[in-house]
Amino acid sequence: MSGSISRRSVLTGLAVSTVAAAIGPGGVPAVAAEAAVAGSSAALPLVPLRIPKLDQGTWQQPDSRIQWMRDNKLAMFIHWGVYAVPAQGEWYMFASKTKPTAYRSQYLGPFATQSQSYDPTAWAQLARDLGAGHVVLTTRHHDGFALWPTGHPNAWSTTATPFPAGTDFVKGYVNAVRAAGLRVGLYYSPIDWRYPGYYDVTGAKPPNPALTSDCVLPGSPYPWNYEGSDPAGFDYHENARTMKNEVYQSVKELVTDYGAVDDVWWDGGWLAQQGSDASGSFFWEPGQYRDPGNGWPVDAAYGDTEPGTGRPLGLTGLVRRHQPNAVATPRSGWIGDYDVEEGAGVPSGPIRFGRLVQKAFSVGGAWGYSGDNAMSFPSAMAVLVNSFVRDMCVIVNVGPDATGAVPSTQAALLRRLGGFMSANREALYGTRGGPWNPVDGQYGFTFADRTVYAHLLAGYSGGGSFTTPSLGDAKVTAVYDVVSRSPLSFSATGGNGGNGVTITGVDRTRFPDDTIVAIVLDRPVVPTDIARGCPATADSVETAHGNVPANAVDGDTSSRWCAADGGTGHWLQADLGSVRPVTGARIAWELAGKAYRFRIDGSTDGAAWSTLADLTGNAAAAQVQTVAFTARTRYVRVTVTGLDAGAWASIRSLEVYDRPFVDPTVPASTAAAV
Repeated sequence: MSGSISRRSVLTGLAVSTVAAAIGPGGVPAVAAEAAVAGSSAALPLVPLRIPKLDQGTWQQPDSRIQWMRDNKLAMFIHWGVYAVPAQGEWYMFASKTKPTAYRSQYLGPFATQSQSYDPTAWAQLARDLGAGHVVLTTRHHDGFALWPTGHPNAWSTTATPFPAGTDFVKGYVNAVRAAGLRVGLYYSPIDWRYPGYYDVTGAKPPNPALTSDCVLPGSPYPWNYEGSDPAGFDYHENARTMKNEVYQSVKELVTDYGAVDDVWWDGGWLAQQGSDASGSFFWEPGQYRDPGNGWPVDAAYGDTEPGTGRPLGLTGLVRRHQPNAVATPRSGWIGDYDVEEGAGVPSGPIRFGRLVQKAFSVGGAWGYSGDNAMSFPSAMAVLVNSFVRDMCVIVNVGPDATGAVPSTQAALLRRLGGFMSANREALYGTRGGPWNPVDGQYGFTFADRTVYAHLLAGYSGGGSFTTPSLGDAKVTAVYDVVSRSPLSFSATGGNGGNGVTITGVDRTRFPDDTIVAIVLDRPVVPTDIARGCPATADSVETAHGNVPANAVDGDTSSRWCAADGGTGHWLQADLGSVRPVTGARIAWELAGKAYRFRIDGSTDGAAWSTLADLTGNAAAAQVQTVAFTARTRYVRVTVTGLDAGAWASIRSLEVYDRPFVDPTVPASTAAAV
C-alpha cells in the first residue's frame, strides 16, 4: 500500500464517511478522493437487506422465492369448516366447551349435507375480483376436522359418514384456484381440540404447567375436552403422540397429493394454548429433522425421511422435501419465511424493514362464519393502505357459511376493495413501501423504478396540495393523478430537508381513503448498486462449497463468497468495468453478531491502490455495514484484516453506489470510526 496523502473520517448518523487518497507509482494518486457525508440531505434511503436466517436446521427462503408475495401484495383467506354450522366463529367448539363427541354429533351431519353446494370457482373469482394473487384455505382448523380424506386412522375428515365417497374439498379448491391463474395456499393447524393430550403432552398429573382457567374441567385441573370418567388415569402423553402422528400424516398428504403448493400457512404451534409457537418446538419438531430420541416419536408409517441419509424429517423438512419453493408462516414453531401481524388494527409506525411481513385480518369480525356482516369500506381501506406504505403484504379473510357461500356483505366489500386496487394498480402491485417512512394517519409512499407514489390518507390535513421530502440528487420530470392520469402542477421547494416539490390541484374525491399521486424522477428512486453482476475475484475461494466471488455481487443475500480458510488478509474485489465515480459501499457479512475488521481500497487500473475506508479497528458486531466515501475508481476491493472467533472472511453482498445513500436500518452505533 502506498503512502496516504490525506485521510480523515467523521462518524455521522447512519454511516462512516471517509476522505482518503493514496499515492500510486510515480507519486500519482491512484484514486481521486473527495469528501462525502452519509445522511446528508442529498442522500436517499436504500431498501434494507433481508438476510435469510437458519433455524432448527432449515434456512429461510431467499428473496427470489418470496418476491411473488411482495409483488402480488394481496391474498384472500378462507376460513371454512364444520364450525360454519353453529355460525359463531371458528373458536366456537372451545368457547362453548362443546366436547368432541357432542360437537361431531351436532354439526358434522348438517355440514356434510350443506357443504355439497360449495363452489370453489366462486371463491377463486372473488379472489380475482379483490385483486388477490393467491388464496389460502383452512384445510384443518383447531376443531380437528380435515377438508380432505386423510388416511390417519384417528383422523376426523371427509371420509366420515355421511359425506359422499370421495369428497375432497381441498382438491376442488386447489383445482379452481389454479384454473383462475392464482397461487395456492394451504392453512393447517397442528392444534386439535379432540385430543386431551394437547393440553398435557408430558403426561404430568395434574398438568404442569397448570392449565389456564378457561382450559379445564369444572372444579378440576384436567383438560376441558376429556370425556371419560377418570381424568387422572388417562394417558395424556400417548394421546399427544397419536395427535402428533396425525399431524405428520396430514402434512405429508397435503404436500404430496395436490401438486405445487406456494404458501403453507401454519397456525398453532403453541401447546395448551400457552406460551409461544416456538415454545412448542420440543414436541412438534418443526425444523428440518426430528430427533430419534424425542419423547414423542412419529411412527414410520406417518413420517418421512430424507433421501440418501434416511434421517427423519421435521415438519419444515417434510414440506421442503416435496415443496421446495413453498413459503411458510412462523406459526409451527419454526422461524418461517415471513412474519404475520394479525388483527384488524391499522398498522402504524415505521416501514417493516429487512423482512417480509403479512398483515392478516378478517372483514367479518370472526374468522369463521358468524353471519352476514362486514367491516366498513373505510376501515378495510385503512388496514390495506397503511400496510402497503409500510412494505407489508395483506391477506384478507372471509368466512363462508356451511354451503360455502361467502356472506354478501363480505363479498361486496372485497369487490369494492378490488375496484380500488384495479384503479391504482401501478402504485400497488410490484412496488415497495417507502423509501421514506410514513406519517401516521397522514401519508406514506410506495415506489417502483423512477416513480414515487404519494398516498394521501383519509386523515391527511393538507387538502389538495402535498410537499415531498427531499428527493436527493433527483429531479422531478412529471407528476400525475394515478387514477385519471391527469397531469398535476408542481414547483420546486427547499422545504422538508432540501430538494423537493410541492404539488397542487390534487383531487381527493375519488378515493379519499387513499388518493395516490405519481411523482416521476429523472433517475431511479433508490440508488442503484453498480457492482451488481460485475466480474468479481478473490485471493482465496471456498470452492468445495460453491462460495465463489460472484455470489457477493449477485444481489442474493442467501449466497456468499468465502475464503478457503479462517485466516485474515483475504480480499474480495469487484470490477465496475470502467473508471466511475462512487459514493460508498454496503457490505453484508456472512454472520450476525460478529465484528469484521476490514479495509476498502480502490484502483483505476488494478495495479495501484488507494485506501478509501479503513475500518481495521472496527468493533461493531453488525451484519450489515455502510461506508460512505467519494472517489473515481474501477476496482473496489474489501480486505478482511481481523475476525472474531468463529468467523471467516465471508461476504454475502458487496454493493457499490454512485449516488449519496443511507441505509435506514444501519444505526450510528454500528459504524466504527476509522
